[in-house]
Amino acid sequence: MIFTRKNTNAGDSIYNDKIPCAAIFENEPWFIDLLKLSNDELLRIYSNIMNNYEFAKNAWYIPLGDDHRCPIMIAKGHRTPNTPEKMGEFQEVAKMLEEEYRRFIDAWDFEYITKKDIKKAILAILQLRSIEIIEYKC
Repeated sequence: MIFTRKNTNAGDSIYNDKIPCAAIFENEPWFIDLLKLSNDELLRIYSNIMNNYEFAKNAWYIPLGDDHRCPIMIAKGHRTPNTPEKMGEFQEVAKMLEEEYRRFIDAWDFEYITKKDIKKAILAILQLRSIEIIEYKC
């Protein structure tokens, strides 16, 4: 389970030494795409990383069946389609997201970034936004 809270004094966080500064990512084109995501969307990706979810690569036009979604589809809350009708809708949404998040998707699909990179970037963004992640293991 993951909780967040507004960190009113980000400089005093006990986690600052573990969270990379957003500045190390600022020249990465894929990072700019991550900045477009809301806090909730970032947390969806983060939660899936922490739960060892295997994100798909080149998952924009997937066949029906297993759950294979890329980080952006997870962030946006889209489910894997389970009918041909839903597959058509999925492909339309995927095309739109693919255009908007091209730099991130390419970096992910071509393995320029890893789940570890994404996790660090998300933590840096949340810190930049003065959001602190508090994790509880159940």
